[in-house]
Amino acid sequence: MDLNSPEFYTIAFVVAMALVALLMGHREKGPASTHIVQLATTAAENDGSDDDSVQLRHVGGGKVLISREGLMLSPEETINLVFTIRDAECSILEKKGVKRRGAVGEPVKGEVTVKFLRPMKYHIRYESQVTSRWATFTYDASSPDVEQVTLNY
Repeated sequence: MDLNSPEFYTIAFVVAMALVALLMGHREKGPASTHIVQLATTAAENDGSDDDSVQLRHVGGGKVLISREGLMLSPEETINLVFTIRDAECSILEKKGVKRRGAVGEPVKGEVTVKFLRPMKYHIRYESQVTSRWATFTYDASSPDVEQVTLNY
């Protein structure tokens, strides 16, 4: 086979691409786990601000306190948080539980403590179906630092 022939360069290119694919590899992801928790809501002061935010804080003992502000709910409505965790990827979906038609919403804030987040760094996507806003951020579940994120997309 001649070193200047198109066949040689075609074979060399295919071998090079196979080596690149082998080196990059495909890492299998672990199984996903899903957790559903209900947000405990209380009345909030209506100060006129449109602060749609979520706060995560490590409280010790493997627990993380999640606080939520900027929600408008009518009486007897609930909010559920659906966590889907796969390795370091965490998706939190905020959904209304019980819905009441025609009721006027009141400002509320909510809190929940979860104990299924391992002490590691997570890439989190928080999406609210209640307010149609979302945010992505990184949170270290072992750090005592408070992570305050505004939902604004």
